Amino acid sequence: MPTNTTSDKPKDKPTKAPRKTAAKSTSKKAAPATLAAEPTTSGIQSVNADSTGMKPQQRTDIDIEHYRQLLLDEMARLEEERDYVRKSNSDMDGNLPEDAEGDEDTTDLASSLMDKEMDLSVEEEIEETMAAIEHALRKMEDGTYGICDVSNAPIPKSRLELIPWASLTAQMQSMAEGD
Repeated sequence: MPTNTTSDKPKDKPTKAPRKTAAKSTSKKAAPATLAAEPTTSGIQSVNADSTGMKPQQRTDIDIEHYRQLLLDEMARLEEERDYVRKSNSDMDGNLPEDAEGDEDTTDLASSLMDKEMDLSVEEEIEETMAAIEHALRKMEDGTYGICDVSNAPIPKSRLELIPWASLTAQMQSMAEGD
């Protein structure tokens, strides 16, 4: 049998950005056993505590309320968009041809089904973004907003301005996507 070729990256390779800890640990060997890790949708585990068991400190260099408002505004916009997509989907259900016997009816049915599939895909993407926004709002409550879920490194302000629900640095996001 050939060896496993699903990954070109070695599994034991350390990350390039070391995590910063709030206090020095006396036992380096026990650290991995004391980390609280949660699986993410990307398959990369997030580390919520350093070797001392303490969570990363809330960033003081960013205006949390500014980002909270950006998140709430985006959530409201996405809810409206999701409702519109759902309404157009339900409207389309009544317009599907029931018995596609002729070529024209078959073409109409195929086109309608393709439109519905695209709408469902858009709705799924909206739901994923809404879940990411909810995660970012929870991070604000936890005091960890603006800190990467994986590396505990600060997420650059420029990234948070573009994607206020970002929970990973660009480097970690790239790794999660397999780039």
